[in-house]
Amino acid sequence: MNIVDFFKNLLNSLVGTSLERMKLINTMNQNFKNSYCCGELDRFCKVSVTIGDVNYAHEMSAFFLRSGFRISIENDNNLKDSEIREISQYILSNKPFIRQLMTLGFDTLLVGGKHSKKETQYSLKSYTQLGGFSLE
Repeated sequence: MNIVDFFKNLLNSLVGTSLERMKLINTMNQNFKNSYCCGELDRFCKVSVTIGDVNYAHEMSAFFLRSGFRISIENDNNLKDSEIREISQYILSNKPFIRQLMTLGFDTLLVGGKHSKKETQYSLKSYTQLGGFSLE
């Protein structure tokens, strides 16, 4: 399975996203783009900030209109559900990265195709394993 990077999300910079959020998104997008262009990845992806699910909110969540972390697969022809699950599970299995996303105000992970409209979403707080502490 392959994934790619896309451009900086202009909307994010116009709306005033924090510098840390923009740095994370820009870095991921640049790495995805480089990997796709070099042929290391078959799928071209774009990371962006989107609307989160209010039911997934936690103490550090940003305003729900800016609390979703989306990975959009731009070239989603013949996209399989298994590819979406594989990307999702890779992200969700990285506990330090999930905690980093949460400290940046994200509470929802969305992974899906751009045109196919196949998409799954996850509550980040469900994947932190904070030893009984609640982030609600």
